[in-house]
Amino acid sequence: MAVNELEKEYLGLLHYVDVITSVIANMKMRESQDHEKKEQVGAMVQYLEMTILDDKFETAGKDLTPINDAIAAGRTYWRS
Repeated sequence: MAVNELEKEYLGLLHYVDVITSVIANMKMRESQDHEKKEQVGAMVQYLEMTILDDKFETAGKDLTPINDAIAAGRTYWRS
């Protein structure tokens, strides 16, 4: 994988982090029903979990802390 592709994919993961955080903080999807928000967050959490199973981000020295934090917060929100 080219470096630019990895960087783009990593930035995409950080975008998911931002969306998850914004939905939980009620800054996005304000007009949506609670179950719809939870479904969206759940789908994003599952995507993040699947994507970071590949160690390419760790190998490239990318910080996975915000991603792991968003997974934990998103999973708690999704399951509540």
